[in-house]
Amino acid sequence: MLQLTRNRLVLHGELDALRDLFATQHCLVLKNLLEPALLEKIQGHIERARWQSSAFEGGFFGTEFTLDDPVTLRLLDFLLNSPEFLSVIRIITGCTQISDFSGRVYRMVAGPKHQLSWHDDININEKRQVGFSMNLSTDVFRGGTFELRMSSTLAPLAQVNNTGFGDALLFRISADLQHRVTEVVDTVPKTACAGWFRATGRNFFAELVGSHQKP
Repeated sequence: MLQLTRNRLVLHGELDALRDLFATQHCLVLKNLLEPALLEKIQGHIERARWQSSAFEGGFFGTEFTLDDPVTLRLLDFLLNSPEFLSVIRIITGCTQISDFSGRVYRMVAGPKHQLSWHDDININEKRQVGFSMNLSTDVFRGGTFELRMSSTLAPLAQVNNTGFGDALLFRISADLQHRVTEVVDTVPKTACAGWFRATGRNFFAELVGSHQKP
């Protein structure tokens, strides 16, 4: 078991199986990544928060609602940038240069506009290594499926319906791979924390301590 709690990272068992799975399939799901108490706290903030519409550009299309709640985003940043968790992500993915996580909380509702077409997430400036998507939907949504394929042959590699509350998907970022998220259908929206583990050299915790020390 691998789980983030308010106080520490809980790890029971070896990481070898997860590392081997990621090496061969380029993606995997971490079950119950957040402890129930944290999920309940985050969900409470989400229910009261505001959302704003966002559109994507640069070779692919899609729209979504993004969460406008600095408290929730800061909490997720703190958890996903913890040194212990980043160390585990490096081991699982083999991406030893990962230094930080950067992401957002988004919501997709039913309709063709809320989807992400095929793309690879490559960003030279951000040096993205591994993609991440953690389900924050309390009810089971339909659609919103993550799909992964080879860029050159378009051969499908994975199809994941990540509907478990607090489950997180990891996937490799590479010019050889493309992924997309299909449109949500029916009435239940998809809500997720999504982003990238990067090799920017940024130290989130050092920046956090520095900001608190400023007069």
